[in-house]
Amino acid sequence: MDLKLEGKVAVVTGAGNGIGRGIALGLAAEGATVVAADLNAADAERVVADIAAQGGKGLALQTDATEEAAVTAMVAQSLAAFGQIDILVNNVGGGVGPELLVKLSVAEWDRAMAVNLRSVFLCASAVAREMMPRRQGSIISIASISGKLGESLMGPYCAGKFGVIGLTQVLAKELGRYGITVNAVCPGYVWTPGWENIARVLRANYTTLAEKSTEQIFQERVRATVPLGRPQTPEEIASLVAFLASAQARSITGQAINVDGGAVMH
Repeated sequence: MDLKLEGKVAVVTGAGNGIGRGIALGLAAEGATVVAADLNAADAERVVADIAAQGGKGLALQTDATEEAAVTAMVAQSLAAFGQIDILVNNVGGGVGPELLVKLSVAEWDRAMAVNLRSVFLCASAVAREMMPRRQGSIISIASISGKLGESLMGPYCAGKFGVIGLTQVLAKELGRYGITVNAVCPGYVWTPGWENIARVLRANYTTLAEKSTEQIFQERVRATVPLGRPQTPEEIASLVAFLASAQARSITGQAINVDGGAVMH
């Protein structure tokens, strides 16, 4: 299917590695010009170099998506370079833990909310203001199956991702009259630096996992919870994002779609 993203400009936050990197490369492969925004400038630059190597066009921006001034600068630089923003992918996210909710400090809670929810609010608000006069655009936020089903030891992450899904529904209703679609994608189990860190903390806290590698811990979790019996990949997440960003999905808005091998069926 030709998704016809040529001529479109996409901003992807957290584009430096993992799912964000896969999304940036996937959108570029469909013809979009990609602004790869990441807290780590070197990671963003590597992604743009990979896009250029496959014949695409991009711009690397060092951006802290939790800070209003940085988001404002990101939007201004994107517009200065390319004149428009057609697609926003809010991919920045992460968690605190694994830890019991009652043991979390307020600072840890606030940090998780900033990364997972404040970043989406700031970026979506800033980009939507540019999309509204043009009466077109697509905003896609990367939530999680943890935003549909609460899970022990992942309280702030779950709360943030539940919030992303709620914010997606509100924005879909507020921006629909401007022809802007707003959706969320909920990945399941994707082997990323973030999941490797979770596995590392689990190993340190549970004696039954002490002798296992982080990847073994991850794979055992997948086999226990995913009906298809395999993890998901950044490329699979990117495929859905590219579809939602295309005209083929112009009647899809306000949805939170799982890509999780059947781990959560609602």
